Amino acid sequence: MNIFLSYANEDRPVAATLNRALLEQGHDVFFDREDLPPGEEFHIRIRRAIERADLFVFLVSPHSIDPGSYTLSELAIVERAWKRVSGRVLPVMLSDLPFSQLPTLVRAVTVLTPAGDVAAAAADAVHRLHQAQRRTRWWRIGAGVLAVALVAGAIRFGLMARHDAEPVGEDGVPLILVPAGKFVMGDDEVSPRREAYLDAFYIDRYEVTTARYAKFLKATGDTAPPLAWEQVDLAQHGEHPVVGVDWHDAEGYCRWVGRRLPTSAEWEKAARGTDERVYPWGDSSPTLTLTNFSNSSPDFYDGLSPVGTHGPGRSPHGVDDMAGNAAEWVSDWWADGPYRFNPRNPRGPDSGYQRIIRGGGRFDGAANLVLARRFYALPDLRAADIGFRCAKDAPQRSN
Repeated sequence: MNIFLSYANEDRPVAATLNRALLEQGHDVFFDREDLPPGEEFHIRIRRAIERADLFVFLVSPHSIDPGSYTLSELAIVERAWKRVSGRVLPVMLSDLPFSQLPTLVRAVTVLTPAGDVAAAAADAVHRLHQAQRRTRWWRIGAGVLAVALVAGAIRFGLMARHDAEPVGEDGVPLILVPAGKFVMGDDEVSPRREAYLDAFYIDRYEVTTARYAKFLKATGDTAPPLAWEQVDLAQHGEHPVVGVDWHDAEGYCRWVGRRLPTSAEWEKAARGTDERVYPWGDSSPTLTLTNFSNSSPDFYDGLSPVGTHGPGRSPHGVDDMAGNAAEWVSDWWADGPYRFNPRNPRGPDSGYQRIIRGGGRFDGAANLVLARRFYALPDLRAADIGFRCAKDAPQRSN
């Protein structure tokens, strides 16, 4: 595939890494503009390269959207030369920029917002797109091609667009659909083993980050900030899970974005799937490749990992960071004594004075990361390793 890689000079290191990855995949990449002659010939060769390209990859950063950047001229060539841009333009976010600041063409297509290794995520997206094009070459290659590629795997959707297969929440986080059906909760060692049936639901792929929570604080104005919030540098910690929030904070954020906290049963099914595994990745013991655990760093946020950076530790449903890094509040009350367990959509007792916490945090050892294990605390507790994610009901099929 012929690829035109558009980037600002300040972003050249990322572009060079991505170029190498794309060349290794066998693509023909127009990358280095430094060897082109200056003047009108420079502009003509750029225009011809863009017109010849099958895919225009645009690295989005404050530098590339600066009014003086030549990358905007390259975007303008795309607009003039290509009648159809959907499926042929792949913007890749290098920075968290307001949607309103993005060029019109970028706002018109799906934006890739990688979590972790930008070059690897972008190369993976291009590979999936190329594979989809090869499988569907007898069809008209249109707007659906990029959608097929993005649905296929571990790609974080950008900014605005909702997609039927992997929708995006009001706060921009991808939502994972967990299908309706039975699964087994507990393991009869750390919690009772019970079969339950859950209706289909959506759950956040990632824990709520400090960057998303900062927008919530700004919008609401009357919510108390988390513990050690003054230590947060959004440029450095924006993709780290927010911690130091109590149950009321977590519930308030989820309500603000039109979702809710998951039930303990929903959380466990999203983490374990239906095969009664011990950890999200299976039954093998945790490693630092799989999760952030046994981490006693005194630094409040530097001891956390950015969300989505432990891909091999992802759950069978494709949910990230379900064990370790930050433990998570769920909606259920903790049962101090016997209560009537409802095997269909169980939600715990109707009242109590402590709420359940799932998943274990970065301070915990392997035993506390076992997915059947439940913790509990007063709902006004704030701790350095407790965060949350949100969930929502999915449309139910009628029988």
